[in-house]
Amino acid sequence: MPHVNKFVIRTYHRIPVRCVMYYLGGDFLGKGTVMNLCRNGFRVLGDHQVVPGMELVVRITFPDKDEPVEIQRVVVRWVRGLLFGAKVVTMSPDGEDRIGTFLSSRLRAYCASS
Repeated sequence: MPHVNKFVIRTYHRIPVRCVMYYLGGDFLGKGTVMNLCRNGFRVLGDHQVVPGMELVVRITFPDKDEPVEIQRVVVRWVRGLLFGAKVVTMSPDGEDRIGTFLSSRLRAYCASS
């Protein structure tokens, strides 16, 4: 069955970031850079090809943090070469808190510089 992409207008904004990310698929481990992030998704420039609908386990390392945030399940939504977008499906409450705190600090810094 072919994968159908629907155009959906986002009701939130992704924050530009540069974070190292490792992503694990069934039989590969890829490394990439998160280009933008929100609480329920992100855009990545990776080094391993993925396809829409693929499920991944992800670890994102924020700047100045030693411990990565693990996201237990994301789904690849779209792909353009090695650039792809993913939607968060399953993440621990601690992971949600850490991503929320990181995004809040980035947003405050952005607003202060404007």
